[in-house]
Amino acid sequence: MDYWVKIFPVLWDGFTVSLSVYVLTLLFAMPLGMGIGLLADLVPALRKPITVFTWLFRGTPLLLQLYLTMYGIPLLLPIRMDRFMAGTVTFIINYAAYYTEIFRSGLAIIPVGQWQAGTVLGLKKWQTVWYVILPTMFRNTLLPLINEAITLVKDTSLLAAIAIGEMLRAAREIVSLDMRVDAYVMAGLFYLTFSLVVVWIGKRFEKKLLVQR
Repeated sequence: MDYWVKIFPVLWDGFTVSLSVYVLTLLFAMPLGMGIGLLADLVPALRKPITVFTWLFRGTPLLLQLYLTMYGIPLLLPIRMDRFMAGTVTFIINYAAYYTEIFRSGLAIIPVGQWQAGTVLGLKKWQTVWYVILPTMFRNTLLPLINEAITLVKDTSLLAAIAIGEMLRAAREIVSLDMRVDAYVMAGLFYLTFSLVVVWIGKRFEKKLLVQR
């Protein structure tokens, strides 16, 4: 137990890095994906470019995208980012592609009658989207959104590949120094607890949306 107390602060520091990337990814990727999904539905001319965007980022490994952002782009363009920024930007773009397709699927199953109801009520198009379409879309996509949020918990471990000091990298360094697997076990407990919290929050949102129906 004394050993666990000793390594806990190191793993906690790594966890705060993972959590920072996690929160920033959700804060930016979800609204971005929702906006792109709405554009694909409302502006026919943008559907093909958006389809190519989602195909590109969903069809290639996130790890490869991290390498390209961190090491490839600086070779091609005069752009320099620190490791944390490169990792966060890559995560945001990657997850925005996934959220785009989730929101597009949620929009696709909304009955045309809901759009027509907004017109009949004299609502402007943006009002129909805000007050009618978006709440229905969120109810339609809540479970896939929760699943992506859980996947994001685990994907933050990929940040170690570009030498960001997140939790798994911290655990690996401890194990390499002390030759004990305790740090991996503790890191696993961190990930499991984090996932449980995400699921709990998702269930709370689900219950709230069901009550509002």
